[in-house]
Amino acid sequence: MKKLALALVLVLAFALPALANPFVDVPLNHWAYDAVQSLAAKGVIIGYPDGTFGGNRALTRYEFAQAIARALGYMEQYVDEAGFASQDDVAMLEKLVQEFADELKSLGVTVDDLKKALGENSQAIKALEDRVSNLEKYAEPVKVTGEFDVVYTAYAPADAAAGKTDVSLSDETTLTIAADINEYTTAGIELIIDDTFSTPVVSADNFYIEYQKDEWYLKFGDIGLDAIGLGLVLGEYQPNDDDYDLDFEGFNVVYTPEDSDIVWKLIGAPNDWYTLRAEWEQVGLGVTLIPESTMIFDATSDLIVSADAWTDFDEEDVKLTVEGAYGVLSGTYAAVGELWFKASDDVDFTIDAHYVTAGFTPASSTASPSDFNDDEMGFGVAADFNLSGDEDEDKWTLSAEYDWAQQISTGTVTTNDIGATLTYVPSDAVENEQFVLDFDYSLNTASFVVFGGYEDYDLEVEDENEDAYLGALVQYDSATSQLVAVGRLTYKWLEENTTLTIEGRYDSAWTASMPVSVYGEVEWAMADNTTLTVGYEYQTWGADEDWPDDFAIDTDRGIVDTAGTITAELDVTF
Repeated sequence: MKKLALALVLVLAFALPALANPFVDVPLNHWAYDAVQSLAAKGVIIGYPDGTFGGNRALTRYEFAQAIARALGYMEQYVDEAGFASQDDVAMLEKLVQEFADELKSLGVTVDDLKKALGENSQAIKALEDRVSNLEKYAEPVKVTGEFDVVYTAYAPADAAAGKTDVSLSDETTLTIAADINEYTTAGIELIIDDTFSTPVVSADNFYIEYQKDEWYLKFGDIGLDAIGLGLVLGEYQPNDDDYDLDFEGFNVVYTPEDSDIVWKLIGAPNDWYTLRAEWEQVGLGVTLIPESTMIFDATSDLIVSADAWTDFDEEDVKLTVEGAYGVLSGTYAAVGELWFKASDDVDFTIDAHYVTAGFTPASSTASPSDFNDDEMGFGVAADFNLSGDEDEDKWTLSAEYDWAQQISTGTVTTNDIGATLTYVPSDAVENEQFVLDFDYSLNTASFVVFGGYEDYDLEVEDENEDAYLGALVQYDSATSQLVAVGRLTYKWLEENTTLTIEGRYDSAWTASMPVSVYGEVEWAMADNTTLTVGYEYQTWGADEDWPDDFAIDTDRGIVDTAGTITAELDVTF
C-alpha cells in the first residue's frame, strides 16, 4: 500500500481525478498510473465529469482542499488498521490541513472530523478551531436583531371611568445592535421606536461597551450584577427592574493582577453610589460612597466601610456568610449573617439574622440599594424537604420558613410571619406541570393567605396532532375576605401552529357588577418568528394577562374595571 505522504504529493503534482477506475487520459504505461488508480479506488481523487484526470492541468487550492478532505475521511474510516500511516504521514497531513484551513471549512470539514483522523491534540485541529472562531466572530462584526409588535385595541363595552373608550393602534419596534469592535471589545445598544403610525418616538436603552484583555475587564453602560455579599450595602437595587439584584446604568471595572491573589473591583451608578472593593480568598473589603444630593458630604450622604467573609469549613454541606458595615459620616452601623447547612440528603436549613441601626444610609435612603430596613433587628429560619423517593418517582418538596423582626428604637414587632409551600411534580409531567399549595400566616394580624393550584394538567387527547391542558388556581385572603379563582383551558393544533386559550375568573370582592371575568385568545404562528394573536377580555383582571409565571400567592389578582377589551396583535422577531 502506498504511503499517504506519497499519495498527497502525487495529488499535488498531477491533478484532481474522478473515477475509481483508470482515467481515459492516464495511459497504462504512465509512471504514476498505479498511484492514480490507488487514490481513485480510495475515493481521494475523483477526476472531472468527462472522465479525465487532467494530469497536465494546474490544480486550484479548492481542488486540492477537496482531495485533503477525502483523505481525512479515508483515514478516519481506517485509522485503526495497523501500519496505515506513519507519524511523518500524519505530520505532513497536519501541515496541509493548517495551510488549507479556510478551504476545508468551506467544504464542511469539521473539527470533529480532524480529531477522529489525527487525534485530540493535533496542532492542525487547533489551527482550524482558531480560524473558524475568527471567521464566525468577525464575518458579521455588527449583528442586528429585534422585534416588531403592533397592537389594535378596542372596547366593548367601554369603561369611561377606567379611561377605556377609544380605539387605538399602537406599535413598538425594538432593534438590538451588537458589534464586535475588535478581539477584546464589544458594544451594543437597543433602539426603541414607538407609535410609527402616529407620532414616532425614538429612544435608546441598554447601551454598553465591554472590554476584556489579560488582567482587565471593563464595562460601561447597562450593568447587571448579583447582590454583593448578603446585600447589606448593595443588594436589591433595581432602577431598571430587571432580573439582577444590581441592574443599573453605570460602570463595572475588574482588575485581576497576574502576580497577586487580590481582585480589585470598581463599581458605580453615577449620582447613586460608588464602590471600591478588594476580594481575596474568602474575604471582601469595600468602601462605598452614597451621595443623595449635589453636595457629596451633605448630611443625608454617607461613606460606608464594609467587610464580608464566607467559608464552607472545608465541607460540602455547610456555608457561613457574614457582612458588616459602618457609616463614617452618620456613625451608624449594621451586621448580617447567614448559615446554610445540609442536615441530610433530603433536608437543608438556612438561618439568618440582621441588626441595622437607625439612619444607616444604604437601608434608609429613598432609592435604597440595600436588602434590609434601618432601625430593625430580626432573624429567619427556613427549611427545604425533599419528600420524594427515587428520581424516577413523583417529586414532592416542602419549603417552610419563619421570619421575625422588630424596630430597635420602639421595640414594635414589624414582622412575625410563618410560610410554607408544598410542590408536586408528576414523574411523567409535561412542561410546567405542577401542583402548588402555598400558605402565609401573620401572627401580628392573625390573618392568612392560602393559595392552591394545578398548572398544565395533560388531558391526553387521542389525536397525536393535538394537545390539551387544564389549569386552575384558588386564593383566599382572610384579611380582606377575598376569594379569587381562575380556570384555564389550553388547546393546541400542532400542525396548524395554533393555540386556543380560555380563562374563567371569579373575584368575590368585586361588587360593581358580576364578579366574573372571562378571557379568550387564539394564537397563530403564521410563519417562523411571526405570530398573530386575537383576544377578548370581559372585565379586566388585575394580574398579568398571561398565566402567572410565579405560580404562588399574588395579592394583585382580581377584577379592576368593567371594560370589554378586544385586541389583535402581530409580533415579528428577527
